[in-house]
Amino acid sequence: MITINTNPSGNSSVQDSLWHVVTTDVTGQTDFKFVFDIFINGEQKVRVKQYPEPGTLKGYFDAGPIVRNEFTYEWFVPTESPYGSQPDASGQMALTYQLRVGEDYSGVTTLNMASGNTKVYNYAPPLFKRRIVNIGDKLNKWLTNRPLIINAKLGNNIFIPFHTNDTTLRIQCSTYDASNALIATQSDATTQSCPDGFIQSNIGSDAIMNELPITINSAVKYYTVNFEGFESVRVNLICQPKYTTIPLHFVNRWGMYDTLLFDLVSRLSMDVERKGFEKRDYRFSGNNVTYYDNFMYHEGKINHLNKAAFTYRLTADALTDAEWEWAAELIYSPKILLEIDGYYYPVTIKNTNYEFSKWINNKLRPLELDVNVNQDRYSHLR
Repeated sequence: MITINTNPSGNSSVQDSLWHVVTTDVTGQTDFKFVFDIFINGEQKVRVKQYPEPGTLKGYFDAGPIVRNEFTYEWFVPTESPYGSQPDASGQMALTYQLRVGEDYSGVTTLNMASGNTKVYNYAPPLFKRRIVNIGDKLNKWLTNRPLIINAKLGNNIFIPFHTNDTTLRIQCSTYDASNALIATQSDATTQSCPDGFIQSNIGSDAIMNELPITINSAVKYYTVNFEGFESVRVNLICQPKYTTIPLHFVNRWGMYDTLLFDLVSRLSMDVERKGFEKRDYRFSGNNVTYYDNFMYHEGKINHLNKAAFTYRLTADALTDAEWEWAAELIYSPKILLEIDGYYYPVTIKNTNYEFSKWINNKLRPLELDVNVNQDRYSHLR
């Protein structure tokens, strides 16, 4: 008889190991192997036959490498709404898989002698307090590690996710003037359904005004946003910024999108790769050899293909200690989008090193990043 002794704990991360420990009373068979089957949505993904661990005679099986391949990141739609995309619990933010355990010995395989379902979430474990800090700590909170004070300008898109066990949510916004006096507070007249518990909000000024009858303009010093009854995030508005702000929207450690605004100088550069071939730079013409005709010299080399790759050097204003901790998630994010004029371009960060800076050591140090735009362009073929 097979017994499943241990399954991954609740709120486990699919980006970590997912250990299952099983026992049987027939491990004394010399050719005995455990048979592990993983099923997702009724479909078998893998079958593994594995010998017991010699010291304990138990079966130890890590389902993580199989299950994490089932998660996708294509659910995100960058809408201007505090009720944005809602990743579901079928492989976007969470997933339930079934482990079936059997036995194989003496040439006979017996399947599914014990089974169990496990729900896992698409977040990455932290460097410290691994398996202590989990997604349950963010229940009914903004699903981010960023400080909940954001500096932005009017019209910026600011994506921030929320995790809840409420089935309905209602957005609320309050605006304040330069004297920190309340100007107005508005709540949505209706509620938004959130059956899977994850919502990708946009709390930029335009997104809020698209949903609520509230004005956010130059008379507003800052505004706060919350889902009614839960924690608030504050957005400080920067008036008359010197540079054009360029946002990077990226998948954070919790598996949903955050926004880091690069509001200092940015520089776009182009690297061109050329392919060509040599040819003679003269022509035979009767009794003459000519090097030009009609005032135009003949080519000695033809460039038949030019490929251009584009790189942005982005600079963010000085960050707080907590922001430096959070911004590290951008460096190893699996998906990053550069927003230019309302369009979103996939990019790759060139930087491979990151220093967790401290205000006391590096006062007013900006964050500089080089990003490759994953959109090569080609010139005219010849």
